[in-house]
Amino acid sequence: MKYIASSDNAKIKLIRSLRNKKARRENNLFLLEGERLVFSAPPGFVKEVFIDSAKEDEYASRAVELFGEYTTVKSEVFEKIKETETTQGIAAVAAIPEPRPVSGDIVCVLDAISDPGNLGTIVRSAAAFGITDIIASECADAYSPKAVRASMGGIYHVNVVPVSYAGAREILISRGYSTAVLDMGGADIYGYAPSPLTALVVGNEAHGVSEGFLGNADSVLAVPMPGGTAESLNAAVSASIAFSWLTHKIQTRR
Repeated sequence: MKYIASSDNAKIKLIRSLRNKKARRENNLFLLEGERLVFSAPPGFVKEVFIDSAKEDEYASRAVELFGEYTTVKSEVFEKIKETETTQGIAAVAAIPEPRPVSGDIVCVLDAISDPGNLGTIVRSAAAFGITDIIASECADAYSPKAVRASMGGIYHVNVVPVSYAGAREILISRGYSTAVLDMGGADIYGYAPSPLTALVVGNEAHGVSEGFLGNADSVLAVPMPGGTAESLNAAVSASIAFSWLTHKIQTRR
């Protein structure tokens, strides 16, 4: 197996650069950290696996079984590439999938979501509820290290389509989606019956859904909060509740 002992190695420099969105897009690669994310990656994602020399005995046989080979990295050098304290001594470089045409019964539109943790959590929830298309309109990068970690592997199971606001609207109109936006002033979501093709728009954490999406919405929905102890719900929490309701209604209608 290959061995890297210097932080000046070109592969180490590449891994460190993947913290930056521009580098991720230029190389069409993103970083996976930790045992769960690396070993749960479907075939075709992982390009190369890197194991801390102190953890080689623990991960070597499984890495060979799943990926054919791996690269051992001297512990002092591995410390320089890890993004968190919980990498568990294993990381991988993976390919960013090419976006596919949107086709799901329910799609999620992320309207300027800025926090990568929120974005990753929404991806995780979407995957859990079988929502496979996410239109990311002027959002944080779904393939940033923080978003990928927050997705808990959900990033492998969704089709992320990064677009401008105009691009998002063109997709929704051309494919005939009925648009429902989440907004505190909307109607109770539990009284809403989704159309066969429904796009759920989740707005920015601080500013909510933009005027463009709000003004063109077919429905404006809110998650009721009978407790009365909070002004609003976290964007990812609201999206998760809405996913649960929408998928339930569509499944029971079939």
